[in-house]
Amino acid sequence: MIRKKRFMILVLSVIVGGTFLVGCGNSKTATTNQDNNKEEKTILVGTSPDYYPWCYTQNGNLQGFEIDVWNEIGKRADYKVEFKQSKFAGLFGMLDASQIDTVAHQISTTPEREEKYNFTETYAYSGYSFVIKKDSDYSKVEDFKGKKIGCTLGGNGEKTLKKISSEKELGLDIATYDQTPMEKDVEIGRLDAAWIGTVKAKTVIEKEKMDLKLYDPKYVFEVNQYPFKKDDKNKQKIEDINKAIKSMHEDGTFTELSMKWFGLDTTKSN
Repeated sequence: MIRKKRFMILVLSVIVGGTFLVGCGNSKTATTNQDNNKEEKTILVGTSPDYYPWCYTQNGNLQGFEIDVWNEIGKRADYKVEFKQSKFAGLFGMLDASQIDTVAHQISTTPEREEKYNFTETYAYSGYSFVIKKDSDYSKVEDFKGKKIGCTLGGNGEKTLKKISSEKELGLDIATYDQTPMEKDVEIGRLDAAWIGTVKAKTVIEKEKMDLKLYDPKYVFEVNQYPFKKDDKNKQKIEDINKAIKSMHEDGTFTELSMKWFGLDTTKSN
């Protein structure tokens, strides 16, 4: 009888122990599955590698104002940021094809673009200037009549330059550039002038100590924001990014990054 009782106790112990182990195993599996189902948020940012100081490569590393901004946005919004590089003219095509989520390239918000894309809050303000030789005597827009002027292919600069040429009846000989620096061509006389974003032109001229200066007609003042396709799945991304942008303005991070890369604050409208 005693042996029988001992045997029954041993059997019960094995059953209970086995059940406990199975329970633990199920718990571990559930936890593992839970971790695997936790998807990391990733955002694909398209940029070009030759737009100093906004975004460019040096020693194989992508850097610049836009890169620093997006790395900070990623930290604050809890996104893994991945950069995809292309010539500027191809960036919006990549966005339309959903190969990237947004474009970081001093993108200006225009009525035409707003019809096609949703934009984030403003992160910077910018304008355009004519880059000319230091000894040039251009003093008004009309002085550029019939001159050969360079601008970036497919950018808002190309559009605004053509508009100025038409409205002022300048008959400009417009040469478009894609990834090729225009400033040098002005310096050596291949171009009479170049129509470039003021911040970029200023920093390049100072960095390279070029024999150039800026003429700003005060015609173009732009708001820089990040474009996203009009898609419901992007609503949360835009909301998260807007929170990060707002906090970066509030704590002075944007001003700090602007001063670091440009030597002036482009993140305020006045």
